[in-house]
Amino acid sequence: MSSDAEGKIIMKILGVRYLSFLILVLAFLATGRGGDLGRPAQKDEKDGTLVVLVTWGDLDNTPATNVYIEAHGFVPKYRSEKSFVLKSLRDGQYEATLPPAVYDVFVSDGTSEPRCRRVLIRPGLTETWTLKLKIDEVYTQH
Repeated sequence: MSSDAEGKIIMKILGVRYLSFLILVLAFLATGRGGDLGRPAQKDEKDGTLVVLVTWGDLDNTPATNVYIEAHGFVPKYRSEKSFVLKSLRDGQYEATLPPAVYDVFVSDGTSEPRCRRVLIRPGLTETWTLKLKIDEVYTQH
């Protein structure tokens, strides 16, 4: 075989390898994983805890019952927006375990002014928000 023929065969083999590599890179980009190629994998972070302590705002600071509390935010762990509803552990105390992220926390009750606060949940830590509800004037007018 001549060296010219050997050179053409080598060029074809290199061309196929290059093309295969290019297809592999394009496949990663199409699945959305291409942006992660240069970034180290995130270690699996522990969740944090959000505790919201709510009172009616009366003179006795009576613990509030049947309050709806939701934490909403972009969660990097899931790469999307998520909402979590906090559960009542006892009168006036609502809690949820949340992945680390920044959340807008909404507090709603049919007779009180709605409230909102932004909180940062960090891995393995507890964030606490204490608030007193105020009677909603719109509610008292109807």
